Amino acid sequence: MRSLRGTRRPESLDFEPVLLRRPAGAGEWRPVLLRRRRISTLGLLVVFLVLQFLIPARLVIGGLGSVGRPSVAVGILLAFLWCVWMRRPQRLPGGRQPVRWLLAAYLVVQLIGYAVGYDRLLPQVEANAAGRWLIFSIAMVGVALAVTDGLVSRRQLDTLLHTLVGLAAAMASVGILQFFRIVDLTRYIRIPGLRHNSALIGVGARGDGEFARVAGTANHYIEFGVVLALVLPLALHYAFFAPPGRARVLHWGSVVLIASAIPLSISRSAMLTVAASMILLGVVWPWRRRYNVLVVALVGTAVFHLVNRGVLGTIRSLFTNLDNDPSVQNRIADQGFVQRMFEARPWLGRGAGTVIPERYILLDNQLYGTLVGGGVLGVVALLALFVVPYFLARSVRLRATSEEARHLGQALAAVFPAGVLASGTFDSFGFATFVGTTFICVGAVGALWRLEGIARRGPVQGHGGPYVATPLFFDVAGRLRPAGERSRSEAASTQKVAP
Repeated sequence: MRSLRGTRRPESLDFEPVLLRRPAGAGEWRPVLLRRRRISTLGLLVVFLVLQFLIPARLVIGGLGSVGRPSVAVGILLAFLWCVWMRRPQRLPGGRQPVRWLLAAYLVVQLIGYAVGYDRLLPQVEANAAGRWLIFSIAMVGVALAVTDGLVSRRQLDTLLHTLVGLAAAMASVGILQFFRIVDLTRYIRIPGLRHNSALIGVGARGDGEFARVAGTANHYIEFGVVLALVLPLALHYAFFAPPGRARVLHWGSVVLIASAIPLSISRSAMLTVAASMILLGVVWPWRRRYNVLVVALVGTAVFHLVNRGVLGTIRSLFTNLDNDPSVQNRIADQGFVQRMFEARPWLGRGAGTVIPERYILLDNQLYGTLVGGGVLGVVALLALFVVPYFLARSVRLRATSEEARHLGQALAAVFPAGVLASGTFDSFGFATFVGTTFICVGAVGALWRLEGIARRGPVQGHGGPYVATPLFFDVAGRLRPAGERSRSEAASTQKVAP
């Protein structure tokens, strides 16, 4: 055996597998799968969205329960990679980033809630639920941080949001096929290693006419409609600004699919959410665009009514027949339970993730559920998750230099008040597709805020355009000054001609 004494050892790498000998002439060793193309943050985020929207929500990795969705595993990977980036110098974008601090505070509150739950000696079933909730929270925070800090250009951010819109349209297509009883694609999706956590929800029925209500690949009919309603403003944004040709046709096709599938959930929550999101987006449009969109919406509603007779009437009855609706009455009856639980533990609650519907009560209200599980601190953290990104997105709407960026800021801003409204009508954070969409949008706001340079606190952009009107309170003094000068000159001229 030849001695290795005196030979120079090759420089060590950050990561290198055990090799009998280093390949001759090799510079830096790389796995075969990574030699052609590096896996980017954007690539992992696209994988997350594909797994979130295209795989039925009840298909999970065996033995992991409700957090066994493959998309959650990708979220955990992104959280780990973000921590690795943070430990290395100059890996994270410099400067202020409010979303980063918001997500850190939100995760700290969940950790406090986890500790509070164990402090009261949880039974095993609640301990398991608390552990699943903590894993899920870490995964979603990891996704949002990856979007906030991992996207390096507007092109990457637009690609991610294009993917979100396209996958939402795909989920809408699955729901439309279910509604017309053509085929239920979720019944035919079989993936090795995944099993059904519970029975597929299938096609339901609601109303006097027993109209079908569908869920697509989502976990529930309500989640299906609400998620599509949240994505609709983004779909409209990219349809407005798409270049002429095939791209514009595809984007408007996504808008039509998403908008037409929302009523098929036959859900109050979905209709309230779409109304809120569209009103919030429409406030930045000039009057001409508002009229155009309103006319198109009315024509589309009439066509939908002709194709699906009775569906809109059933949806209308959901609002006009509230006194006789069992779901509404159950929500009202839950207030007594919530009050008793809150009085017992008002500030920190019973423990994050420990209020199990199967064991206690189904609270069809995320604000109630968070109040019981996380107390006042948990509710504040939940509301901050919606309020802070809303104001950051509004800042982009006011200060971004391009009209397209200002419109995108408002489209993202519309997601958060609509999401809060939806959370007041169903237990939204119990549904992974809703939560994943929300955290993607939170991260997108942080990325847009950074990429547009809003941290430097630039001036408000007052010039309007065909898509974004001049801000209502922009340069109020300047706009009022000419009127005052005219009134003074008119008064002076009147005094001159007076006898």
